[in-house]
Amino acid sequence: MLLPMQLASKPKNYPEHQWPLILPPQQARAVAPPQMGFGGKFGPRGLLLSCFLLRPERVNRYRRWQVPRHQALFVGGVPPEMASQEIEEHMGKYGEAAAAAVNDVHVVSGAELRVEKATATKKQWYCKVDPEYPPRVRLLMDGVVHIENMLSMELQMNLVQQVMSLGGGSAGFYTPRFEGREMKLQTFCLGRHWDTRSHEYCDARLDHDNLPVLALPSNLSELAQGILSDLDQKCGEVIFPKMEPDTCIVNHYSASGSLGLHQDSDESEASISAGIPVLSMSFGCSARFLFGDDGNSLRSTMLRSGDVFIFGNSARLLQHGIAKVFPRTVPKRLKEILKGRLNLTLRQTEVD
Repeated sequence: MLLPMQLASKPKNYPEHQWPLILPPQQARAVAPPQMGFGGKFGPRGLLLSCFLLRPERVNRYRRWQVPRHQALFVGGVPPEMASQEIEEHMGKYGEAAAAAVNDVHVVSGAELRVEKATATKKQWYCKVDPEYPPRVRLLMDGVVHIENMLSMELQMNLVQQVMSLGGGSAGFYTPRFEGREMKLQTFCLGRHWDTRSHEYCDARLDHDNLPVLALPSNLSELAQGILSDLDQKCGEVIFPKMEPDTCIVNHYSASGSLGLHQDSDESEASISAGIPVLSMSFGCSARFLFGDDGNSLRSTMLRSGDVFIFGNSARLLQHGIAKVFPRTVPKRLKEILKGRLNLTLRQTEVD
């Protein structure tokens, strides 16, 4: 796959035999010869220095500035931030003329690059991320993906306020009991309730207070689907099967909270066999997350606020748990609305 390249426009006084100059987009510049003469930037020795600096092997190291967009020719691709209409207008106005002025094939740093008309497409991203903290996709094992910084701070604040408000009302947070012992977290469910005694999904909290479960907000299910779509675009292929979430389990950990190793195996057989993923979003304190095929070959990763962890396909029955929550790691802008760690885990329990 060819990377996007740009062809800088030839500056005045630049030797014809040294042109065109092709550079990667992050280095693409129009290169100008050094200032010449005896009263210029280099003083009395300006002429001698200019002759030395104009040597072809040194010209790229000299003065550079950004190429105006209308003077750029794209080779093998286009900058992702350009709109489709702008790309089409650009190539229609400058592409053919620019391509005709140069050879069809160039060798740059030993690699052969062919001049091609750029495809006028633009990716549509669902998640608005923070530019200073770009997302990073990590494929930890087959069917297991960790996306760092997937959720912007603005989105995190909105989701935390929404979920904590729901958790503070009727049918909200409570401390569950599992196998006769209190768990080291507080929880509640949205959409369908996971019963800790029967290990089934139901419409009421029969293992606690018999209250009907709260509805799953549409923005949470749409966010999960949007994250999966963004992941496919980022990787250039479909990573997980399509998911239509019907349940969200909300867990709130204190600084001393934890969650033992377990499998999410109580969803329908059709959902599990299809490899439909489980998608987890982290907020607040960082946590050490354990995972593996079985309890004897565990790995770990650090989940920080704004991270997303997804497992499905062949790893749908992944063993996983929270080994440790790290206190005093809540991002500054969340400190007023969240103590500890908040985790939202979305899944599709039934397949139509």
